[in-house]
Amino acid sequence: MNKTQDFSNKIVTVVRKDLEPWQVLNTVAHISAYFGNQLKENFDTGESFVSKSNTAHPRNSQYAIVVLNADKKELYPLTLEIRKRNLLSINFLRDMIDTTDDIELEKSISEKDDESLDYLGVGVFGDKNILKEITGKFKLWK
Repeated sequence: MNKTQDFSNKIVTVVRKDLEPWQVLNTVAHISAYFGNQLKENFDTGESFVSKSNTAHPRNSQYAIVVLNADKKELYPLTLEIRKRNLLSINFLRDMIDTTDDIELEKSISEKDDESLDYLGVGVFGDKNILKEITGKFKLWK
């Protein structure tokens, strides 16, 4: 049974524009994986789309997904605004690229204040009007 698509919410990922291409892709991939995991049964509108050839193609996110870019100094204030509004979000940090060991990552992050963390990207899910309000100053990634 297919659900009606939700056009009122979206996912916005804001990534630093000074990153290497592989770092941008890594950041967007990890943020996207987080939302796929968190949204679970609300992620899509059904199992698959079926072609005329009767091939099933799994459905992707029912939500619009936008990738924007920002300067390094703009990401931490964005995280504060997102927290203030209590939106579902994830921050992707330099430490997350520099280590693949969660024990090392936990130690590294615990030794830093939020403001001194090196934010590579911020992902947020929520009402599209609220997200436009808080991310509207950022440019579409091209």
